[in-house]
Amino acid sequence: MARQIARAWLGGAAACALGLTGCAGTYDLITSQRFKDRPFHTLFVTEDPMEVLEKVQEGDDRIRAMRNLKEPKENGGTQAQQDRVIAILQESATVDKRPLVRMAAVEALARFKDPRVGPILVATYHQAGQTAPKDPDITAAAALTGVKGAGGFPLETVANLQCRSLEGIGEHRTPEGLQLLVQAASTPTEKPKPAGGVETAGLFSLEADFGTGVDRIDVRLSAIRALGNYDKDPTAIRTLIAVLKTDKDVAVRGRAHESLVKITGQDLPCDGNTWQAWLDKGGKK
Repeated sequence: MARQIARAWLGGAAACALGLTGCAGTYDLITSQRFKDRPFHTLFVTEDPMEVLEKVQEGDDRIRAMRNLKEPKENGGTQAQQDRVIAILQESATVDKRPLVRMAAVEALARFKDPRVGPILVATYHQAGQTAPKDPDITAAAALTGVKGAGGFPLETVANLQCRSLEGIGEHRTPEGLQLLVQAASTPTEKPKPAGGVETAGLFSLEADFGTGVDRIDVRLSAIRALGNYDKDPTAIRTLIAVLKTDKDVAVRGRAHESLVKITGQDLPCDGNTWQAWLDKGGKK
């Protein structure tokens, strides 16, 4: 009887927590191993995110801690605390074998103002690509079924990690980041033609040093959007105009146009030649 009462009470407390914190976050909380081991503590004690990252390896707890993490130097912390949290997030974003942990680390880094974040996000982008299956047959099967291939994460996961990395890079606006964004935005996405001449439906590839086979269109769109943060930057402007002039994909052209309008302040039509003429006149109407 006592056990049933306690269970009912916990159920009510969890339901209350759902209303206070949101369904998705609380569902993760009450289904975690720590909740099963220490339900009262997990529900009602807010642990220091940094302490969790230092001591706890369970993925759910680390993800929650990263979401609640505040940048030490921006909130009265010490340089030592700042260095430690950057090191933890860098390792989590680049080498952790759990993709959701990587994603949480990338999102935390994107919120930080530390100048070391930009290069870390560039490395995160490339490391995510190295986890994609490299064998064409594995790649095709993973793309169509969502099953992890022998090379690492599912292709959709790789694309999601890279999209979020590019978005963070755009927010930090570093020279290294600009170089990567230009590369990703400028590389056309085309349907690959496997051996035998039979195209694989729904599959796109982007030639780069991280391999081929991942559905790249969302990654490319993220790069083009991120270029929209480089206000008045000549390289970003030239890259976006080139995309607008040469690409046939409507979504890519539309995104390039949006970013051009944002970083130039010009409300020109979605036409590459019109933008090129504007640029040839020194950026004047």
